[in-house]
Amino acid sequence: MLKTRRRKQRAKKHLAGAAKRAKKLRKQSVKMVDADTPKTG
Repeated sequence: MLKTRRRKQRAKKHLAGAAKRAKKLRKQSVKMVDADTPKTG
């Protein structure tokens, strides 16, 4: 039982970390896209 609980906790932690990284990457790529597009006006 303890092993299963640990595995679940680890999986949850991993998913949370992955979500954070994805969010950060998405923010970064948005910044890059903004920098690449020429501003008019």
